[in-house]
Amino acid sequence: MWNTVNVCNSFYASCERIFRPDLINVPIVVLSNNDGCVIALTNEAKKHGIKRGAAYFEIKELARLKNITVFSSNYALYHSISERIVAILAEYTTNIEVYSIDEAWLDMNGLSDRYALACQIRKSVLDWVKMPVSIDIAPTKTLAKVANKIGKNKPSGVCELCPKNIRTIFFQTLIFLTFGALAVNYPKS
Repeated sequence: MWNTVNVCNSFYASCERIFRPDLINVPIVVLSNNDGCVIALTNEAKKHGIKRGAAYFEIKELARLKNITVFSSNYALYHSISERIVAILAEYTTNIEVYSIDEAWLDMNGLSDRYALACQIRKSVLDWVKMPVSIDIAPTKTLAKVANKIGKNKPSGVCELCPKNIRTIFFQTLIFLTFGALAVNYPKS
């Protein structure tokens, strides 16, 4: 059984919020090297129509008008926060596969009550690093990624894919993928 630990929807912006708690619920964008384009943004910034990959010069005036906080990327900080989170994960299992700076796989085979353990891991990361994470549990890594689409939006931040709920979650994911793609490709007239 695998857990996916997904560190936030916007890892870089969440790292910045650790040191600027006054920016919780404030729109944030993080820019690439040399401040060329948006590489991370919060849901609050997305509500203003900003998209990942947007050139900074194109959104600069909007950011000023909408009081969107803009950060230059700080890769040393993001790497340090990621290492801290992985160290916390190592307290719970030795079988960790770091997938990216903001995602890891944990092998939870043989452990009982994985849901409670996932909630405890989530709480530890939040308490010790001040980083919100979602944790998704499934029999395979691929299914854990499917659960991730649902887990990010659950208040508990934990989604477990098991035989009793797998059809429901697949159906929700299929609807999201189908109608989400339609919404993106066919704007309202």
